[in-house]
Amino acid sequence: MIEQWDILDTPDGPMGLYVVRPDGDEALPAVVSFHHGPGLDDGSKEAMARIAGWGYVVVSHDRYHRDGEWIVMDMRTPSEEDRNRFFEIFLGATDERVAADLDVVLAFLDGDPGVRPGPMGCVGYCIGGRSVLRALAAHPDRFRSGVALHPSRCTTDEADSPHLSIPSLTASLYVGFGAEDTSQSPADNQDMIGLVDARPTGEVEIHDGAVHGFAVPGRSYHPAAADRSYDRARALFAAALA
Repeated sequence: MIEQWDILDTPDGPMGLYVVRPDGDEALPAVVSFHHGPGLDDGSKEAMARIAGWGYVVVSHDRYHRDGEWIVMDMRTPSEEDRNRFFEIFLGATDERVAADLDVVLAFLDGDPGVRPGPMGCVGYCIGGRSVLRALAAHPDRFRSGVALHPSRCTTDEADSPHLSIPSLTASLYVGFGAEDTSQSPADNQDMIGLVDARPTGEVEIHDGAVHGFAVPGRSYHPAAADRSYDRARALFAAALA
């Protein structure tokens, strides 16, 4: 597996980009990975490598680059001060900023000879699931398949809540929840679940015993739920990006 780190120029300064792809020089389809709330930690990179092993160039950009370089929050033992500061950083990565950063990433991929021109996929974890819905709605010509795993802030009281775009999406969509997720429970996302289930190219699964973060290797990882979700993601990407 080939790993590389790049720095992309954005209107708000330099932004890190992490890329992982299979060995070889064959041009492959791209998958954009929106990392989970704590940042691009080792578990996130492991998940990216898993997807790259299916035959994709997988990229993830630094969601919090305006506040520092590749910030990662260890959620096991944060001080109250660290927790409050990270919450400010988390909220500062608004949809508008993430969308602007994604435009820069897409321009980079367009110029990468190792990326095959054509449809792309995207996957997001936690807050990255919200970014998946926004990306599918904003770039229907680019993204043909999306995967949201233990998504957060997708069903809200906002007038433009991300879940409201689901009926108009043209991409295939898979959403995986943990049945024991107390942070973003399936019960709190019933409106989103209903809209995904109503789509002919939509699928929702609620995994018994899994909690928030089940798909990112680490302390909340649930192997059975993760394996099932990645199996479905692999099938979706194969069908849409072949």
